[in-house]
Amino acid sequence: MKKEKKDAFLNYLASQNGWSTASNLASYLKVSTRTIRNYVNEINKEKKLISSSQEGYKLSNWKEKGSFSISNDTPSKRMNIILKELIIHTEGLDIFDLSEKIFVSISTIENDVVNANNIIKPFHLKIRHKKDRITLIGNETAKRKLMSHIISQETSRDFLSMKTVQAAYKEYNISHLKENIVSILSRYNLFVNEYTMNNILLHLVITIDRIKKNNTVTQNLQLKNLKGNLEMNAAKDIAEIIEKQYNITFNEAERYYLVLLLSSKTTILNFKSLTPETLTNYLDEHYVQLAKALLDKVHESYYIDIYDDEFFVKFTLHIRNLIFRAKNNQIAKNPLTYKLKDSYPLIYEIAVFISNEMQKIEDIVIKEDEIAYIAFHIGSFFERKKELENKILCAVVCPNYYDMQMQLVQKLEDKFRGSIEIIQISAEANDLTLTDNIELIITTLPIKTEQIPSIFVHPYITEVDYDHIQNQLLKLSERKAIIKVKNYLEMFFNEELFMKNIYLKSHEEYIKYMSQLLYEKKYVNADYSDSVLEREKMSSTAFNNYVAVPHSMKMDALKTGICIIINDKPVKWGEETVQIITMIAINKRERNIFSNVFESFINILSEWENVKELAKATNYKDFMNKIAYLMEKI
Repeated sequence: MKKEKKDAFLNYLASQNGWSTASNLASYLKVSTRTIRNYVNEINKEKKLISSSQEGYKLSNWKEKGSFSISNDTPSKRMNIILKELIIHTEGLDIFDLSEKIFVSISTIENDVVNANNIIKPFHLKIRHKKDRITLIGNETAKRKLMSHIISQETSRDFLSMKTVQAAYKEYNISHLKENIVSILSRYNLFVNEYTMNNILLHLVITIDRIKKNNTVTQNLQLKNLKGNLEMNAAKDIAEIIEKQYNITFNEAERYYLVLLLSSKTTILNFKSLTPETLTNYLDEHYVQLAKALLDKVHESYYIDIYDDEFFVKFTLHIRNLIFRAKNNQIAKNPLTYKLKDSYPLIYEIAVFISNEMQKIEDIVIKEDEIAYIAFHIGSFFERKKELENKILCAVVCPNYYDMQMQLVQKLEDKFRGSIEIIQISAEANDLTLTDNIELIITTLPIKTEQIPSIFVHPYITEVDYDHIQNQLLKLSERKAIIKVKNYLEMFFNEELFMKNIYLKSHEEYIKYMSQLLYEKKYVNADYSDSVLEREKMSSTAFNNYVAVPHSMKMDALKTGICIIINDKPVKWGEETVQIITMIAINKRERNIFSNVFESFINILSEWENVKELAKATNYKDFMNKIAYLMEKI
């Protein structure tokens, strides 16, 4: 039995809370049930780890959980690990060492490198394989973008969903808890979005579980900074309702951290929220500086920025409590530890890195369950980042008369839940902090700014107001989408391959001219024009709408690219007349990546109205803006 199969088998059992049937195991590992029985016998010969019954199999020695290496038995997971290792080790890796580390053959890694080079091309990176060494070639900015991309691939919309949390903490009714919290926050004019609510619920469920198991925070803390504010009153009510429901007691320290949690997560409509700048009013500055140092080390080692205000506040509060638990020998059990290790290996690895650094600085021991909680924060950050990419970030300006501000915010959230994210709320326009993050201002007051688009609405919003907002959101979303498409197109379009007003005598001369340019830029071999001319002899590649698309019959290009000539005056192409000539060179290994671009591009060129618009392009930048806009419209 190969080590990687053994690890995958044991990791799967470790991630299950109960029995696993032979058929489920066989399906997961893509083997027969007979092979599963053989695996069990072979493992138990070395050491009795697995119990069996009519219900299936499970680990009998729970101390062994967590001692297995992460399974790398899927190509995508393995490729991500290889790329991550190459980003971290800028000097390169010995391919034999890498083979031993991830338990696969040299030939498998070589094949992964070929596939990985196709994947990382949009990042303008390349893996160079020289003798026994592989190295990632490219600039630091590109490597950072790639690392963020790899980690964001691991997260999903259900990373921290209530379904996931409820499955882990079955004894608590999370839906009922949520209803109570929403009601209490509303009473105190405190507003949270759905994502933030999930984080608050997770924190509360973990807190309830710890208190029930006699693991309480017992620091001697002063609450003078917090007395009388809205979060203090809301936290008091939430604690009381939880105490009554679960027969537990929130001591003063537990309430303190609940207040801080609400301050960092709620949009306080008439009170300044807890921020990185005000954190030291409530916590020892040591923890704020420690949090900054840990995130800086992550940036240095993994080339990623894990930072926004909300994350930093949450992270700092969390490590303060973690250090207290570690120094007081308190165990914070996490029922999702093994799921996180198996499903999100790179996120978990960063959590391990942070924990190791913290252990050295604070002289403490951090257990696996605590590492998993750190992974929660990191995974949530990337999940949040991914979610916000598809939303328009808004600021709201509205006076806080009675509940006018709260009503406006809630109506906007309800109406445009999937389209907007309100990240600032202000009673006065002058109090807004204008940043690059804000994409739209929705205001009930006159506002003077041309820097950011703004929409005036009535304090008690009308249907006409909704229509105006929707129209503006469509424009902003369209602009975002065009930028995204444009970035994708730049994989295959190149300013060096774009030309205006090149007038030659025949289509043969155009083919030779463009083939030579592609050859000089290392897209094709020297004889590329021969195969394009051979294809042209069979049938003209000119459309009947002023476009020619010469190409080879083979996918024999060194890399995929598109060479373009746009002429103000039409030229002869065999029996046809053309104004736009696009020579397409396709590399066989990149055909799947290119196929969507190719299909959309050809569809655009087949419409005369589109051709007329593209022919007006004055330069490469203008052309890219036009093609991105047209592709987004398909």
